[in-house]
Amino acid sequence: MSQLMKLREDHAKLARLFRQLGAMVERASTPPQVELFELRRELLSTLLAHLKLEDWALYPRLIESADADISSAGQAFKDEMGGLAPAFLAYSDKWNANTIAADWSAYCKDTAAILEALTNRLIRENRDLLPLLERLDKAA
Repeated sequence: MSQLMKLREDHAKLARLFRQLGAMVERASTPPQVELFELRRELLSTLLAHLKLEDWALYPRLIESADADISSAGQAFKDEMGGLAPAFLAYSDKWNANTIAADWSAYCKDTAAILEALTNRLIRENRDLLPLLERLDKAA
């Protein structure tokens, strides 16, 4: 499977997980812990694996491109992602079974905010970044 196909599959899976968690936090009360934590576990593992793929394979390839526009865009996306990943990890560390049960409404608010940031990033990657990788693949 090509990097481009893998990234697109990851994006589709992440979008689905974002929607599922978003729907879950729209509930008035805490869902069953097993349901919530299984979804959170799947989201965290999928997102971290995806970010590693981007860091180790996608960004270096774009940045090392002879095409200045592709190289610049790759560097910009890499620099920007540097803030979102730690924010997601801090969010994940902050919210555990006890803190979620103690303040469901605050958890919902924090979750909506991080999901909005992640969704916006995913949209931008699909719109701006993946076409650059496609250009590199066609040129190779």
